[in-house]
Amino acid sequence: MSRKTAVRRSRTRTVAAASLIAAAALSLTACGGGGSGNDAKGSPSAAASAIAPGGSGGSSGGSDGSTGGSGAEVGTKVGIAADVSASARRCTTRQLEASWASETGPDMNNDGQQTVLVMLKNTGSADCSMVGFPGVQLQTAHGETWDLRRDNEKPRPVTVSPGEQVAFDITFLASTRDDDRKFAPDQVVITPPNERGNLVLDWPYGGALLDQSGATRPGTFIGPVNAGM
Repeated sequence: MSRKTAVRRSRTRTVAAASLIAAAALSLTACGGGGSGNDAKGSPSAAASAIAPGGSGGSSGGSDGSTGGSGAEVGTKVGIAADVSASARRCTTRQLEASWASETGPDMNNDGQQTVLVMLKNTGSADCSMVGFPGVQLQTAHGETWDLRRDNEKPRPVTVSPGEQVAFDITFLASTRDDDRKFAPDQVVITPPNERGNLVLDWPYGGALLDQSGATRPGTFIGPVNAGM
């Protein structure tokens, strides 16, 4: 065998060995799989959750750090909700009935902050749960709208038995001066947490609110759903 032929065979063996090593490495990678690769494709250990939109605001959370007239922080438009209790199905708009806790008062000539309660009654035949802030939109008889912001109170899950009620509050500033910018509510459109359907109440108190719909520190805002009275 010539020296030139021996060199060619040696190079052939070296290339073949390198190919075998590369193939083995690729085989190991395919079988073992990197941790980052599994996560990117949604490994079973990665949990995911989704929150259904709710309320006329329909936003998914967050706070702009602004505060209400009484010092309570208010966030983005309401309608935000967290996970409901696992012991009962979510309360749907169809099984809820809205009403005012009282249609007497407040004093619309009072220039201080006042609070009214809205009740949500379970008209269904089974327990249901809800948690979070309802969507609340005030509407005038002329079509103007005002989506109320929320305070900084932490929502707590509530379970509502058939015939029972939960409540949320609307804190507001009435307009008492002639030179105020006024908002005269005619109807209140309510969207329960995690729902899209609406419940509508007439505004029974007359008068007008101080229009702070564009303010970063509004004196009119709402609280979360709480155990009823």
